[in-house]
Amino acid sequence: MRIGLRGGDAMTKMIGGVAVALSLLLPATASAQREAPKGRAIVAIKRLDDLARTGQAATFNAMIETAIASTNKFRVIEREHLNDLLQEQQQAKAGLVTSNRPGQIGGFEGVDYLIYGTITTFGITHRTDLGTSVGRSLLKGFLTGNRQMDNCSNAFGTIGLDIKITKAVTGEVRYVGHIDEIQKSESACGGQGQIDGPALMRSAAEKVANLLVTTIYPIQIAAVQSDGVIILNYGGGTVQPGALMAVFSKGQGIADPATGEIIGNEEVKLGLVRIIDVGARTSKATPASPFATPPPIGSIVRPIAPGDIDPDRKERR
Repeated sequence: MRIGLRGGDAMTKMIGGVAVALSLLLPATASAQREAPKGRAIVAIKRLDDLARTGQAATFNAMIETAIASTNKFRVIEREHLNDLLQEQQQAKAGLVTSNRPGQIGGFEGVDYLIYGTITTFGITHRTDLGTSVGRSLLKGFLTGNRQMDNCSNAFGTIGLDIKITKAVTGEVRYVGHIDEIQKSESACGGQGQIDGPALMRSAAEKVANLLVTTIYPIQIAAVQSDGVIILNYGGGTVQPGALMAVFSKGQGIADPATGEIIGNEEVKLGLVRIIDVGARTSKATPASPFATPPPIGSIVRPIAPGDIDPDRKERR
């Protein structure tokens, strides 16, 4: 004898079957989402003003782009592409072209961070090196019989930059500061020492890249080995062998009483470490002060600053 299902029973059975099918699919989907790698943030240099009138702003801009790209932490939109985006947005706003993101005007599509910079100082000075002057002149006079002392000096090349890093979508300022880079020439007698201008600018560009990287992605502890050696998530170019660094753990968030926005975290200083080995993408450190317990993975590591010698001091940043 056939027993038919009533309408309600049939619907219940169908819904149950769908639920089972979804239950089989959802774990795989969630797993795929967890495993999907996050794309690298995109950076563009919005403007580089040449207040010092070096005439090298475009060259310096390209050096900064190259330095940022070489960190492998970001993708870079070159200035020419940024100008193309501006033109596309202006044409879309004027109705000359059809936007692929209707209703969205303003901002830079795909750009996560913008860098603004100003070359504030650039110059070369010469300082007399008396020790070198006397030593070389006496030796030259002894060999040639000429007792007249030569005038020996060193050249110092300096470039100064004001840098601002902002989030493209919100306009939030992530960093504002100043960078100074100095290059010293070898001592020259009877002439003037020479400064390698491109090398000076490239060194400053690398500082800008390093500043961007550590502002967005701070130096952190990636692992602690069984022998106590601490592995950091940065290598050469950011961390230097022999450097003394302070380790912090994030504490309670600090809220702006006016807006309720989290504006910082109370950081507890855990101790000091010294860099003993630097690789391409990681570095190794050993404790330089006692740690009550091994520092947890994810702890933030910063170059030593005045007051960091006291491991029990708490910092608010």
